[in-house]
Amino acid sequence: MRTLVWFRSDLRTIDNAALSLATRQSTRGVVGVFIISPGEWRAHDVAPVKLDLMLRSLAVLRTSLEKLRIPLLVRRAETVGEIPSLLTALCVKHECDALTFNKEYEVNESRRDARVLAACKAAGVVTHACTDQSIIEPGEVRTGEGRFFTVYSPFKRAAYKFIQAHDSLRAHPAPKAQTSLVCKSDDVPTAIEGWHSDIDPALWPAGEQEAQRTLEQFIQHRSRSYKVDRDFPALPGTSALSPHLAIGTTSPRQCVLAAYQANADAKGSPLDSGNEGLAQWISEVLWREFYIHILVGYPRVCMHRAFQLPTEAIRWNDNPQHFEAWCQGKTGVPIVDAGMRQLRQTGWMHNRLRMVTAMYLTKNLFIDWKLGEKWFMQHLVDGFLASNNGGWQWSASTGTDAAPYFRIMNPVSQSQRFDPKGDFLRQFVPELAGLQGEAIHEPWELPGLLRSRLQYPEPLVDLSKTRQAAIDRFAAIKKP
Repeated sequence: MRTLVWFRSDLRTIDNAALSLATRQSTRGVVGVFIISPGEWRAHDVAPVKLDLMLRSLAVLRTSLEKLRIPLLVRRAETVGEIPSLLTALCVKHECDALTFNKEYEVNESRRDARVLAACKAAGVVTHACTDQSIIEPGEVRTGEGRFFTVYSPFKRAAYKFIQAHDSLRAHPAPKAQTSLVCKSDDVPTAIEGWHSDIDPALWPAGEQEAQRTLEQFIQHRSRSYKVDRDFPALPGTSALSPHLAIGTTSPRQCVLAAYQANADAKGSPLDSGNEGLAQWISEVLWREFYIHILVGYPRVCMHRAFQLPTEAIRWNDNPQHFEAWCQGKTGVPIVDAGMRQLRQTGWMHNRLRMVTAMYLTKNLFIDWKLGEKWFMQHLVDGFLASNNGGWQWSASTGTDAAPYFRIMNPVSQSQRFDPKGDFLRQFVPELAGLQGEAIHEPWELPGLLRSRLQYPEPLVDLSKTRQAAIDRFAAIKKP
C-alpha cells in the first residue's frame, strides 16, 4: 500500500494522527501534499500574517518529511471545488491506494471533505479521516440527555472524565521513516499574491521545532504563575502557543499532556488540581476544545448566526465612522486603542484585551459583533474560527456560556486593574507616554489646557450612558 497524506492545519510530523497512520500502514512509501487554496482562504478571511507563518512552517515541514523519505507536493486549487479531483488525480499519478487526513470541523471544511471522500470512493481510493485537531472527537461527550454541551463548566468536567477514562493524552506513534522517496518534493512558495504582510516574521518563528521549544519554555518558566500573570498585557504571561495551535505546528494534545506531566505530583487529578497555573492553562486549552464541539453541534455559528437566536432581533448601530475608529485604535479610550494597535502592529492581541475591545465595540458602540469577528480574522496570526467566534459571541452576549448582557466590562477599570502603571498603554499609545498616574487611563479627565496639548482623540461615546443603553436594548428582547 502507498498512502497520500493531505496536510492542512496540521503542519507537523510529531503527534500527527494522519501521518502516523499513513507511515504505519504503507508498504510502498508515503507522499505528502499541501494545497494552496486562495479562494478558500479569501472566503475565510485568512490574515496575511497567518498565511506567512503557514508558508514558513510548511517549508520546515518539507525538510522534516524529507528526513523521513517522504516527499511533499505543493499544488494549487483556485476554488475549493477543484480539490477532490486534484487529490484523486494525485492518487492515480503516484499509485496511492489510500488517502489520510486530519478532520476539520467548520461547515465549509466538512462539506469539502465529504466531497473528497465521495470522489475517493468512486476512484477506489481508501480514505481515513483522523481525529487530531481536537483531543476528543466532537460529540463523544454529551449531556445526560444526549445533547451537545452549551455551557463550559459541565463540558470541562465531562471532558476531564473522558480524557482520563480513555487515555486520550497518549501521543500518536512517531512517523516511521520510509525506505525510499516516491518522488521529489516541490518548492514551497514564500508568498502568495494578494496576501502581503508588513509584520516582522521574527515575531512569529515558524515550524514544529519552534512550537515545541515555546511549549517547553512556557511549562518550565511561566506556567506556574499563569493564573495571575495571564491577565496583565505588559507581562509575558501567556504561552504564545495560539499561532502554533491555529496552523497545527503543535496539537492541543501535546499542550495538555505537557502540563499534565508537569503537574504530576498533584493530589487528585493533575488536570484540575495541583498547581493553579498549570490547572488554569489546561482549562484554557479546553475552551478551544469546547468551541470546536459547538461548531459541530450547532453549525449555524459558522454561518454568521448567533447561538442565542433571540439576540438576532437586536438592531445594531450602523456607524462606519465609529467602526473605522475602533479598527484604527482611535476611539479615545486608551486600553481599547492599545489593544487594537497591538493587533495591527504584531498580528496578535492579548486575550483580556480581546474581551475588552470586543465588549467596547458591541456594548458601548453597539456595533454588530460579526464585523469585529471578521476584522480579527483578517488580522490575527492565530485566527481560528471556533475560538474567534466563541470569544466574540461571549463578549456580545449572543453565544454559548455568554456573559450576561448586563455584565459589561468597563475599559477604564480594566486598564487600571491590569495595566496599573500604564506600561502597556505607553508602548502602543505613545501619545500618552508623558502622562503619569491615573491620568493615562482617563486622559479626558485632564484639565482643559493639559488635555488640549495631547495629540489624542476625545472619546467617541460616553461609557456610562452607552453601557446603560446596551442593557436596555438587550433587556427589551428578553421580555416575553
